[in-house]
Amino acid sequence: MLRLLLALLALACFSPFICSGQSDSTVIATEYAYFDLPDKRIGILKSIYEKPNLSFLVLHDDENTGLNAAKAFCRSNGGSLTELQYGNVRNISFGGQPPRYAFDPNQIFNNVGLEKSLKKYSIGKTVEGTVKRARGLALSLFDVYKPDSLGYIITLHNNTDENFGIQSYQPGGYLFGVADSIYVNPEMDTDDLIFVTEPAFFNYLKQQNINAVLQSVSALDGSLSVYAQVNRIPYVNIEVQHGHEDEHLRLIYVVEHMFKTIRFDEFYAKGK
Repeated sequence: MLRLLLALLALACFSPFICSGQSDSTVIATEYAYFDLPDKRIGILKSIYEKPNLSFLVLHDDENTGLNAAKAFCRSNGGSLTELQYGNVRNISFGGQPPRYAFDPNQIFNNVGLEKSLKKYSIGKTVEGTVKRARGLALSLFDVYKPDSLGYIITLHNNTDENFGIQSYQPGGYLFGVADSIYVNPEMDTDDLIFVTEPAFFNYLKQQNINAVLQSVSALDGSLSVYAQVNRIPYVNIEVQHGHEDEHLRLIYVVEHMFKTIRFDEFYAKGK
């Protein structure tokens, strides 16, 4: 009976339908879409809260610190939250046991980046013919999150202690060259930072004494930040260590104030 009820709920929420009356009193509606790969169904859930505010995006299904921080923010301040759901792991795998194919969902936003990700994570088989199929996930995600309508993208990411942080963009780091500018507050944990594509955002965060990274215009991969920069969409990634939920929430408030302070909709009209 429980399985039947869950199945009926899933069918009721199938895109493009909107479901309402959620258990969280401040969520007024949800949109749920599916994207299918061989042996894998990926959910795209958008929770819409009572008051309009920032719209957040979570790409990795195992990065729950950012997800929980965004929910706490939206309960108090409104907004919306879009998340990929595929099994509480980082990478999406499909096509057999053990998984024949796998990729990082933050590397799906151009063909070159996705092909590289598939080759890195897939097991034992060529990825030819798979890139086009998996690239459809990006289009399905945009249908729900709607970055063009928003005029910006805000993502939430988490990392593990000392495995990734602002030092990764400095000389000797594996992402050296990706950043145009870096600002380090020595009193902050190096794993906690905000990554942006707009100089105005970077300058604001520097003034607020927040660890900040400004992406270089020469950065090339399949990540959402590169897609946003190429397509002239202001982009913000709030990145903290797993478990630093209070800090993630604090940085969300910093970004909210930044968006209220900076008229980023005028960036490109003025040639930045």
